[in-house]
Amino acid sequence: MPLDLRASLSWDAGRFDSVPEKSFTLPAAWYFDPVVFRAEHDAIFYRTWIYQCHVSDLPCPGDYYEGRVADQSIFIIRGTDGRLRGFYNVCSHRAHPLIRGRGNASLIICPYHQWCYQSDGCFRGARGRDTLKDWIPENADLKQIRIEDYGGFLFANLDLDATPLVEQAPKFIQDMRECCPRLSDLIHAERYEIELAANWKTVVDNNHECYHCAANHPTLMQLVDYNNKAVWSDDGITFSHEVARKQLDNGAYKLKAEEVEQEALFGYIWPAVIPLMYPGSPNLVMFQVIPTGPETTLERWDFYLLHKEPNDQERRYIDYIKSTLIVEDVSLCEAVQKGLHSRGYMQGRFVIDRRRNEFSEHHVHFFQKFVRDALNQSRARQ
Repeated sequence: MPLDLRASLSWDAGRFDSVPEKSFTLPAAWYFDPVVFRAEHDAIFYRTWIYQCHVSDLPCPGDYYEGRVADQSIFIIRGTDGRLRGFYNVCSHRAHPLIRGRGNASLIICPYHQWCYQSDGCFRGARGRDTLKDWIPENADLKQIRIEDYGGFLFANLDLDATPLVEQAPKFIQDMRECCPRLSDLIHAERYEIELAANWKTVVDNNHECYHCAANHPTLMQLVDYNNKAVWSDDGITFSHEVARKQLDNGAYKLKAEEVEQEALFGYIWPAVIPLMYPGSPNLVMFQVIPTGPETTLERWDFYLLHKEPNDQERRYIDYIKSTLIVEDVSLCEAVQKGLHSRGYMQGRFVIDRRRNEFSEHHVHFFQKFVRDALNQSRARQ
């Protein structure tokens, strides 16, 4: 049964407005109310495109990758026919998970009772199947989900009727290719994960503005120039910030002129994927914000380079993000999450000045409006 969203005392969006210049922020309780968090699963996560991995992670028939969409375990597998398919990671018999991690298998065999499936998800066999003749044709096959290759990056969607991601965001992939002409050559080099005590929206909000950057990311501000030298591009469910490089000799990670093959591009794909490109050799970080509870989040940082082993410049860049930039933002997000519980705070205001790229918060509003609209649509369906 769906949760009755109307039962939540915090359901009213208050003074949030569709016009950023007039709008208050989303109410504080939306960032910790368990009813709102649960409603977001059906309203947002089960209906949107969620990044999983790269096509280079699944090069051969039988290669599989275990992923997640919020609380739903899924997997992607390359079939014997070469096609990539996605399924819920659950056996049709008694609900045991089918695979863990990543690997290669010609057949998918449940470790519980050894029910067997082909790489296209079709039921292959089980002991006692003769007793199930009236059930097997329509029920035994694995339940499929949508998978889309978006510039080599694989996204999953539990909504079988979802509009393709490339139709929702046709320009953003071009922005990435313009920033990194060798985008299609990048491969997965490293993954970094960190858990933090903050709602997933608190994390996304923080990454959608640089109003806080001068005071909290001083070394980043030596690396890139946000002061009226950022170009914004909105595209359906995405946006990107093309940001000029500032200093080769900076406090983030030093660069030599010959090491710089791309500049910076900071982007977003609704609801919780933040692609980031930094100055230096060809690179991309797929920063995924994964909700784990009303006030907990897993950050997953997947680093893509031209090769598996980072060179010296790339190691400096990765270490800077892990040891400095992430630490600074995690501290801010966790502090905000505590403040959202204060009786002295209900809703804030957006600072909107589209002429001043370095501090306008209209993209925070862009994100929060998607949240509000998705939850309102979910409430209307009840």
